[in-house]
Amino acid sequence: MTQKNLSEMNVLIIDNDEAARHILQEVLSQEGYKVRTAETQDEGIKLARVLSFQIILTDLMMQDRSGLEVLEDLQNITPPPCIIITTAFPSIKSAVEAMRHGAYDYITKPFDLEELKLILLRAAERNFLLNEASQKEYYRELSIVDGLTGLYNHRYFHEVITREISRAKRYPQEFSLLIIDIDDFKKYNDQHGHLQGDELLREIAKIFTQAIRCVDMVFRYGGEEFAILLPQTPRHGAVLVANRIL
Repeated sequence: MTQKNLSEMNVLIIDNDEAARHILQEVLSQEGYKVRTAETQDEGIKLARVLSFQIILTDLMMQDRSGLEVLEDLQNITPPPCIIITTAFPSIKSAVEAMRHGAYDYITKPFDLEELKLILLRAAERNFLLNEASQKEYYRELSIVDGLTGLYNHRYFHEVITREISRAKRYPQEFSLLIIDIDDFKKYNDQHGHLQGDELLREIAKIFTQAIRCVDMVFRYGGEEFAILLPQTPRHGAVLVANRIL
Protein backbone atom coordinates (compact mmCIF):
# COMPACT_ATOMS: atom_id res chain seq x y z
CA MET A 1 0.00 0.00 0.00
CA THR A 2 1.10 3.58 -0.58
CA GLN A 3 1.69 6.16 2.15
CA LYS A 4 -1.45 7.94 0.92
CA ASN A 5 -3.53 4.80 1.48
CA LEU A 6 -2.18 4.44 5.03
CA SER A 7 -2.91 8.09 5.81
CA GLU A 8 -6.55 7.34 5.05
CA MET A 9 -6.59 4.52 7.63
CA ASN A 10 -8.01 5.61 11.00
CA VAL A 11 -6.73 3.47 13.88
CA LEU A 12 -8.14 3.38 17.42
CA ILE A 13 -6.04 2.06 20.32
CA ILE A 14 -7.94 0.94 23.46
CA ASP A 15 -5.63 0.15 26.37
CA ASN A 16 -5.46 1.22 30.03
CA ASP A 17 -1.66 0.90 29.96
CA GLU A 18 -0.37 4.40 29.23
CA ALA A 19 3.04 3.12 28.09
CA ALA A 20 1.44 0.67 25.64
CA ARG A 21 -0.82 3.39 24.23
CA HIS A 22 2.15 5.71 23.79
CA ILE A 23 4.28 3.08 22.01
CA LEU A 24 1.47 2.07 19.66
CA GLN A 25 0.50 5.65 18.87
CA GLU A 26 4.08 6.69 18.18
CA VAL A 27 4.96 3.70 15.99
CA LEU A 28 1.75 3.73 13.96
CA SER A 29 1.79 7.50 13.50
CA GLN A 30 5.31 7.23 12.11
CA GLU A 31 4.03 4.60 9.67
CA GLY A 32 1.45 7.07 8.40
CA TYR A 33 -1.76 5.96 10.15
CA LYS A 34 -4.17 8.43 11.75
CA VAL A 35 -4.25 7.31 15.39
CA ARG A 36 -6.62 8.00 18.29
CA THR A 37 -6.45 6.42 21.76
CA ALA A 38 -8.87 5.50 24.56
CA GLU A 39 -8.04 4.53 28.14
CA THR A 40 -11.12 2.37 28.83
CA GLN A 41 -13.25 -0.03 26.78
CA ASP A 42 -16.38 2.07 27.27
CA GLU A 43 -14.54 5.20 26.14
CA GLY A 44 -13.23 3.32 23.10
CA ILE A 45 -16.67 2.02 22.10
CA LYS A 46 -18.19 5.50 22.39
CA LEU A 47 -15.39 6.94 20.25
CA ALA A 48 -15.76 4.17 17.66
CA ARG A 49 -19.49 4.90 17.35
CA VAL A 50 -18.87 8.58 16.69
CA LEU A 51 -15.85 8.35 14.41
CA SER A 52 -15.07 5.88 11.63
CA PHE A 53 -12.10 3.59 12.36
CA GLN A 54 -10.89 1.00 9.87
CA ILE A 55 -8.68 -0.74 12.46
CA ILE A 56 -9.11 -1.05 16.23
CA LEU A 57 -6.44 -2.46 18.57
CA THR A 58 -7.84 -3.41 21.96
CA ASP A 59 -6.64 -5.23 25.05
CA LEU A 60 -9.44 -7.58 26.11
CA MET A 61 -8.07 -8.08 29.63
CA MET A 62 -8.90 -4.62 31.01
CA GLN A 63 -11.52 -5.95 33.46
CA ASP A 64 -14.06 -3.13 33.13
CA ARG A 65 -16.19 -5.26 30.75
CA SER A 66 -16.26 -8.78 29.31
CA GLY A 67 -13.73 -9.03 26.49
CA LEU A 68 -16.05 -10.91 24.12
CA GLU A 69 -18.89 -8.51 24.96
CA VAL A 70 -16.66 -5.60 23.94
CA LEU A 71 -15.68 -7.44 20.76
CA GLU A 72 -19.36 -7.94 19.90
CA ASP A 73 -20.10 -4.24 20.47
CA LEU A 74 -17.22 -3.23 18.20
CA GLN A 75 -18.35 -5.63 15.47
CA ASN A 76 -21.85 -4.14 15.54
CA ILE A 77 -20.47 -0.76 14.51
CA THR A 78 -21.22 0.17 10.88
CA PRO A 79 -19.09 -0.24 8.88
CA PRO A 80 -17.45 -2.96 11.03
CA PRO A 81 -13.76 -2.28 11.79
CA CYS A 82 -10.91 -4.78 11.57
CA ILE A 83 -10.23 -5.69 15.22
CA ILE A 84 -6.77 -6.71 16.44
CA ILE A 85 -6.30 -7.98 19.99
CA THR A 86 -3.32 -6.92 22.11
CA THR A 87 -2.50 -9.29 24.94
CA ALA A 88 0.11 -10.32 27.50
CA PHE A 89 1.47 -13.84 26.96
CA PRO A 90 -0.63 -15.54 29.71
CA SER A 91 -3.86 -14.43 27.95
CA ILE A 92 -3.05 -15.72 24.45
CA LYS A 93 -5.79 -18.34 24.87
CA SER A 94 -8.33 -15.55 25.30
CA ALA A 95 -6.98 -13.79 22.22
CA VAL A 96 -7.31 -16.94 20.12
CA GLU A 97 -10.88 -17.35 21.35
CA ALA A 98 -11.52 -13.74 20.33
CA MET A 99 -10.32 -14.61 16.83
CA ARG A 100 -12.88 -17.39 16.76
CA HIS A 101 -15.48 -14.69 17.48
CA GLY A 102 -14.37 -12.44 14.63
CA ALA A 103 -11.16 -10.65 15.63
CA TYR A 104 -8.67 -10.43 12.76
CA ASP A 105 -5.48 -11.23 14.69
CA TYR A 106 -3.64 -10.73 17.97
CA ILE A 107 -0.32 -9.15 19.00
CA THR A 108 1.49 -10.15 22.19
CA LYS A 109 3.05 -7.83 24.76
CA PRO A 110 5.78 -6.69 24.99
CA PHE A 111 5.39 -5.69 21.34
CA ASP A 112 7.65 -6.90 18.58
CA LEU A 113 7.56 -3.72 16.48
CA GLU A 114 8.25 -5.44 13.16
CA GLU A 115 5.47 -7.98 13.80
CA LEU A 116 3.19 -5.13 14.84
CA LYS A 117 3.86 -3.19 11.62
CA LEU A 118 3.36 -6.28 9.46
CA ILE A 119 0.02 -7.26 11.04
CA LEU A 120 -1.26 -3.68 10.79
CA LEU A 121 -0.15 -3.47 7.16
CA ARG A 122 -1.96 -6.71 6.30
CA ALA A 123 -5.08 -5.50 8.08
CA ALA A 124 -4.91 -2.20 6.21
CA GLU A 125 -4.43 -3.96 2.88
CA ARG A 126 -7.37 -6.27 3.52
CA ASN A 127 -9.58 -3.35 4.54
CA PHE A 128 -8.58 -1.42 1.41
CA LEU A 129 -9.31 -4.34 -0.92
CA LEU A 130 -12.63 -5.12 0.76
CA ASN A 131 -13.74 -1.53 0.46
CA GLU A 132 -12.71 -1.53 -3.18
CA ALA A 133 -14.94 -4.56 -3.69
CA SER A 134 -17.81 -2.61 -2.01
CA GLN A 135 -19.22 -5.85 -0.64
CA LYS A 136 -17.21 -6.02 2.55
CA GLU A 137 -18.73 -8.88 4.50
CA TYR A 138 -19.26 -11.11 1.47
CA TYR A 139 -15.71 -10.80 0.24
CA ARG A 140 -14.23 -11.09 3.72
CA GLU A 141 -15.95 -14.43 4.21
CA LEU A 142 -15.10 -15.53 0.67
CA SER A 143 -11.41 -14.88 1.28
CA ILE A 144 -11.03 -17.12 4.34
CA VAL A 145 -13.95 -19.61 4.35
CA ASP A 146 -14.45 -22.76 2.29
CA GLY A 147 -17.77 -22.42 0.49
CA LEU A 148 -18.76 -26.09 0.74
CA THR A 149 -18.03 -26.95 4.37
CA GLY A 150 -18.02 -23.54 6.06
CA LEU A 151 -14.58 -24.31 7.51
CA TYR A 152 -11.57 -22.05 7.08
CA ASN A 153 -9.91 -22.57 3.70
CA HIS A 154 -6.44 -23.58 2.45
CA ARG A 155 -5.34 -19.99 1.91
CA TYR A 156 -6.21 -18.92 5.44
CA PHE A 157 -4.52 -22.04 6.84
CA HIS A 158 -1.16 -20.91 5.48
CA GLU A 159 -1.71 -17.40 6.86
CA VAL A 160 -2.50 -18.73 10.35
CA ILE A 161 0.13 -21.50 10.52
CA THR A 162 2.89 -19.08 9.52
CA ARG A 163 1.97 -16.82 12.43
CA GLU A 164 1.76 -19.71 14.90
CA ILE A 165 5.17 -21.08 13.91
CA SER A 166 6.69 -17.64 14.29
CA ARG A 167 5.16 -17.21 17.74
CA ALA A 168 6.20 -20.68 18.87
CA LYS A 169 9.80 -19.75 18.03
CA ARG A 170 9.58 -16.52 20.03
CA TYR A 171 7.75 -17.74 23.13
CA PRO A 172 7.93 -20.89 25.30
CA GLN A 173 4.64 -22.20 23.99
CA GLU A 174 3.62 -25.13 21.83
CA PHE A 175 0.79 -26.05 19.53
CA SER A 176 -0.33 -29.21 17.78
CA LEU A 177 -1.50 -29.75 14.23
CA LEU A 178 -3.70 -32.60 13.01
CA ILE A 179 -3.62 -33.44 9.29
CA ILE A 180 -6.62 -35.59 8.36
CA ASP A 181 -7.44 -37.47 5.18
CA ILE A 182 -10.71 -39.32 4.49
CA ASP A 183 -10.03 -42.90 3.39
CA ASP A 184 -11.61 -44.14 0.15
CA PHE A 185 -13.36 -40.85 -0.54
CA LYS A 186 -12.84 -41.15 -4.31
CA LYS A 187 -14.48 -44.59 -4.28
CA TYR A 188 -17.43 -43.19 -2.31
CA ASN A 189 -17.74 -40.32 -4.80
CA ASP A 190 -17.68 -42.71 -7.77
CA GLN A 191 -20.32 -44.99 -6.25
CA HIS A 192 -22.74 -42.37 -4.89
CA GLY A 193 -22.11 -39.26 -6.99
CA HIS A 194 -20.60 -35.85 -6.28
CA LEU A 195 -23.69 -34.46 -4.53
CA GLN A 196 -23.55 -37.23 -1.94
CA GLY A 197 -19.78 -36.73 -1.72
CA ASP A 198 -20.31 -33.04 -0.94
CA GLU A 199 -22.88 -33.92 1.72
CA LEU A 200 -20.40 -36.35 3.28
CA LEU A 201 -17.77 -33.61 3.48
CA ARG A 202 -20.22 -31.26 5.20
CA GLU A 203 -21.20 -33.91 7.75
CA ILE A 204 -17.57 -34.72 8.51
CA ALA A 205 -16.84 -31.01 8.93
CA LYS A 206 -19.55 -30.97 11.65
CA ILE A 207 -17.83 -33.87 13.41
CA PHE A 208 -14.56 -31.92 13.48
CA THR A 209 -16.11 -28.72 14.85
CA GLN A 210 -18.03 -30.63 17.54
CA ALA A 211 -14.89 -32.43 18.72
CA ILE A 212 -12.73 -29.35 19.38
CA ARG A 213 -12.56 -26.40 21.77
CA CYS A 214 -13.70 -22.93 20.82
CA VAL A 215 -10.06 -21.77 20.58
CA ASP A 216 -9.11 -24.47 18.03
CA MET A 217 -9.38 -23.92 14.28
CA VAL A 218 -10.47 -26.35 11.53
CA PHE A 219 -9.44 -25.92 7.90
CA ARG A 220 -10.37 -27.68 4.69
CA TYR A 221 -6.90 -28.12 3.28
CA GLY A 222 -8.11 -29.42 -0.07
CA GLY A 223 -10.41 -32.11 -1.49
CA GLU A 224 -10.91 -34.61 1.33
CA GLU A 225 -7.96 -33.33 3.37
CA PHE A 226 -8.41 -31.29 6.55
CA ALA A 227 -6.20 -29.64 9.16
CA ILE A 228 -6.96 -28.82 12.79
CA LEU A 229 -4.82 -26.32 14.70
CA LEU A 230 -4.72 -26.79 18.48
CA PRO A 231 -3.11 -23.76 20.20
CA GLN A 232 -1.23 -24.35 23.46
CA THR A 233 -1.75 -28.11 23.14
CA PRO A 234 1.01 -30.71 23.70
CA ARG A 235 1.24 -34.02 21.85
CA HIS A 236 -0.85 -36.02 24.34
CA GLY A 237 -3.65 -33.46 24.07
CA ALA A 238 -3.64 -33.76 20.30
CA VAL A 239 -3.87 -37.54 20.57
CA LEU A 240 -6.98 -37.18 22.75
CA VAL A 241 -8.61 -34.93 20.16
CA ALA A 242 -7.68 -37.28 17.32
CA ASN A 243 -9.16 -40.26 19.16
CA ARG A 244 -12.34 -38.31 19.90
CA ILE A 245 -12.72 -37.53 16.19
CA LEU A 246 -12.16 -41.17 15.24
